[in-house]
Amino acid sequence: MFHSTEEIIHRLINNISIMDEVQSIGISGSKNPFPKEAEGDIDIFIYCNTIPDFQKRNVIMDEMGYLLQEGKINVFDEGHWGIGDFGIINGVETWLMYFTVNETLNEVEAILNGDYPDKLDNYYYPVGRCAMLKNINILYDKNDFLYSLKERLSDYPEKLAKTLVQYHFDKLEDKEDLERAVIRKDVLFYHFALDIAIDHFLQALFAMNRTYFPSRKRTLHFIEKFNIKPEKCNEKLLEVVNLGSYSEGINQSYKLLNHIIDELKVLYKEQYLGNGVNFHGLF
Repeated sequence: MFHSTEEIIHRLINNISIMDEVQSIGISGSKNPFPKEAEGDIDIFIYCNTIPDFQKRNVIMDEMGYLLQEGKINVFDEGHWGIGDFGIINGVETWLMYFTVNETLNEVEAILNGDYPDKLDNYYYPVGRCAMLKNINILYDKNDFLYSLKERLSDYPEKLAKTLVQYHFDKLEDKEDLERAVIRKDVLFYHFALDIAIDHFLQALFAMNRTYFPSRKRTLHFIEKFNIKPEKCNEKLLEVVNLGSYSEGINQSYKLLNHIIDELKVLYKEQYLGNGVNFHGLF
């Protein structure tokens, strides 16, 4: 008998929510509809007073029976993604990530305080955790933990915006690798340095628009909706990348990159002067 992904997820969530330790369950991304095989995966975030032990979580997997094509416990048990279990539902990889409520609250407060202004461990953006929690689809919320957290994150803190913009503008001042690559016309070295510069540019841009930077996915889609951005920002970013893909275009790419960075700094200065805020130079 065929069961839809929605039906299986509903049953799985019900089983998980029965555990005494579990306070809240949410899913990142869209659940309307759930992805099909090869379209993506399903990320389920589970917040607990304490993490249910291996045996309890194993029972949950076993109770799903044939509805899970595969089930594994403790696929990972430390780091930014909590305690992780794994299953396959109708061909779709499904991740169950367990976190404690206290650790989550402490992490969010540290991020909002500006303690983690840049990505960690190559690709984890702490502020991206705030983006996920702000937009998480709540599936179960016994004591309104996720609801309260979404409320907490609904207003982007001014202090965080200023901290992130200052940090990433400072990083953009380090042009040594970019300049060496331009002089040498070294395409691969240039792209290494360019990717770092674009990352800092984007994080500053998102902060200026009071948007938690989620990751490098769908960046152009976000920028399209921003009110504060350099003129033709998406087109210029794509041209920077395009020109930097061959040795004779590197110099022009670098000039255009510097141009949009300067535009962004001017916009930031105007933003704060326009709001009557004392501006203590970034230049």
